[in-house]
Amino acid sequence: MSSLERLMLDHSPSMMLLVEPKDLRIVMANHGAAQTLGYPDEALLTMTITDIESSLPDVFYWEDVRNGQYLDIDGQEGLYQCADASLLTVIKSVRVVAHAGEPLLLVQARDIQNERQVEDALEQTLSQLRATLESTGNGILVIDWHGRIASMNRLFSTMWNIPEDLLLEHNDAAILERLTDQVVEADACRTRLQAIVDSIETEELFRLKDGRVFECKSRPQYLGEHIVGRVFGYNDITERTRAEEALRDSRDKLEERVRERTADLESANASLLAEKTRQTELIKKLEEAQNQLLQSEKMASIGQLAAGVAHEINNPVGFVNSNLGTLQRYVNDMLRLLTAYEQLEGSLVDDLLLDIRQLKKEIDAPYMREDIGVLLTESLDGLQRVRRIVQDLKEFSHVDRSELERVKLETGLDSTLNVVWNELKYKAKVVKEYGDTPQIECFPSQLNQVFMNLLINAAHAIEERGQITIRTGHDAENVWVEVEDTGKGIAPEHLGRIFEPFFTTKEVGKGTGLGLSLSYGIVSKHRGHIEVSSEVGRGSLFRVVLPRDAAAAGAAPV
Repeated sequence: MSSLERLMLDHSPSMMLLVEPKDLRIVMANHGAAQTLGYPDEALLTMTITDIESSLPDVFYWEDVRNGQYLDIDGQEGLYQCADASLLTVIKSVRVVAHAGEPLLLVQARDIQNERQVEDALEQTLSQLRATLESTGNGILVIDWHGRIASMNRLFSTMWNIPEDLLLEHNDAAILERLTDQVVEADACRTRLQAIVDSIETEELFRLKDGRVFECKSRPQYLGEHIVGRVFGYNDITERTRAEEALRDSRDKLEERVRERTADLESANASLLAEKTRQTELIKKLEEAQNQLLQSEKMASIGQLAAGVAHEINNPVGFVNSNLGTLQRYVNDMLRLLTAYEQLEGSLVDDLLLDIRQLKKEIDAPYMREDIGVLLTESLDGLQRVRRIVQDLKEFSHVDRSELERVKLETGLDSTLNVVWNELKYKAKVVKEYGDTPQIECFPSQLNQVFMNLLINAAHAIEERGQITIRTGHDAENVWVEVEDTGKGIAPEHLGRIFEPFFTTKEVGKGTGLGLSLSYGIVSKHRGHIEVSSEVGRGSLFRVVLPRDAAAAGAAPV
């Protein structure tokens, strides 16, 4: 064999083996066979063909060859034994050839293992595509560039009522003509089905003669850069179209009704303007009533203040009056004694001196002389208490001062306590825990009104006997006052409303619901705030926080 022939043989893509039929020995093999099977070139020449072809049909075939039965084979699949004991799937052909008057068998085989894997993957992909095509909600039709139907799903044939026998005939022209016959705009439908190589995507509506409406979307099918067909998707939008038409009719009717209602509204607008005027007048009257109610709340506070002051003044005035009456009797007796001394001054004798002594014994002159000093001391103390109560009342109201002042909160608390003491002393023990706060700039009378409201509310919250604790304190920016009671507490659903005007949980006649609202307004105008915490059955704590520097906090005159 020449070198060129050998070169051509070794570069063949197929495995080529030349077999001697008597003993089935391989007498020649190309390099491709040795390389594919993993044997050295010389090793194949020492083997028989049955060392490589090990499947049962192959063994039977070669046994027939050994017995003189030579048959050609075309495209038969088989298994080849490789050098590493693995099996290689091949497709082979066998030809009987003659050489020097003797028959030889030429075996040509090709490795199809990768091809089989590709075919399996392709089959799986096609199966998935077919399943996807059948599961889609649209009728799908695919036409190739020759104008033939390449594919369609069952929904498409169902939508267009294509008979089964027509589908089995694969008469594409008849199927497409049946489509166009059902469409009202037959020419437009036919034109669209024939425009296969059009590169644009389309979206059209086709109305069928039976009343249905189909939405048709089509797009070109590419293979690389070339258009090889067109895919049509049909969606039955009959119900949606009918709903849209019904909606348009309803919208037209609604617009008509709107026009009618607009006329009615314009007519009613004049009446509303008149009603608005009347409402404005009612609002004005309501504001006047609210102002009167606020004034009533103030008057109630003043009345309560006056009652407390009167009660506290009555006690010292009572014993001062009593002491002064006793002092008057003592003075009269002393005058009687002085008169007697004056009468006897010029003629003192033993008998008269005895009478004088008897008189001094009757009036108990030594005790009277001693008791006069005590009575006068008590009277002065009582008068001092009256003076102090009046001074506290003056400090509480500050009626003679209406400007911003620098005061200590403890001073206002003490004066307020004295004013409302009659309201507190029968209900609670008052405990003071003062923190020596610095002076702040404020309107003292207004803050005293806040303290009075908090203290009276604390007393009202205590049903029998309890404790009210007053605390003060300060930090770098603020001062604060706490009023804590051991009363019945505030329910959680009421806690967020206690500062609303006219909101109250007290019985009718015991409160107007404006005390805390007014207090909140006063503290807010001082650029402060009120914090509240309460637990039903255990009591409440109100904390008034005020800025130490009103100017820095932006406080304006109240």
